Amino acid sequence: MIQIKATTSVYDLVQAYPEIREIMVGIGFTKIAEPGMLNSVGRFVDLTKGARLMGIPFSTIQEAFAQAGYEVITDDK
Repeated sequence: MIQIKATTSVYDLVQAYPEIREIMVGIGFTKIAEPGMLNSVGRFVDLTKGARLMGIPFSTIQEAFAQAGYEVITDDK
């Protein structure tokens, strides 16, 4: 399982693992499908902040990523 940090920017995650974009769009981060949004807001929003902004439970993010073979690591882990 690939480990990713919840505090890494969405932009950096998508650059490292392009398939993450589709996972995120599937759980409600629809704005990152727009290239301009990913290149601007995605540079300073991480998974934790994005979950809060979009009203998505963090557990939903962790489950979706786990199903795709990613483990989301938080600072409290």
